[in-house]
Amino acid sequence: MKFNTQPEGDPPASGNIFGWRVSLIGLVLILVLGALAAYRHYTLGVPVGFDDPLEQPQQRDYYHDKADRDAALQDSLRKARQ
Repeated sequence: MKFNTQPEGDPPASGNIFGWRVSLIGLVLILVLGALAAYRHYTLGVPVGFDDPLEQPQQRDYYHDKADRDAALQDSLRKARQ
């Protein structure tokens, strides 16, 4: 006597509890999001994020320079009051 045997005519169970339609919809969604990320990376120059931020060259822009100027102004005013 054998236990847990499949009848000869039935295909084996795949173990997919959601069904193939939901699995295929999930696959399509993953591929669309991956394509969107690749499109943004190549066209807009958005970094992926795999680079070490400590090894990247420091980028100074207007806002960094403005923050430095404001900090220097605050220091000069503080020194003038003393």
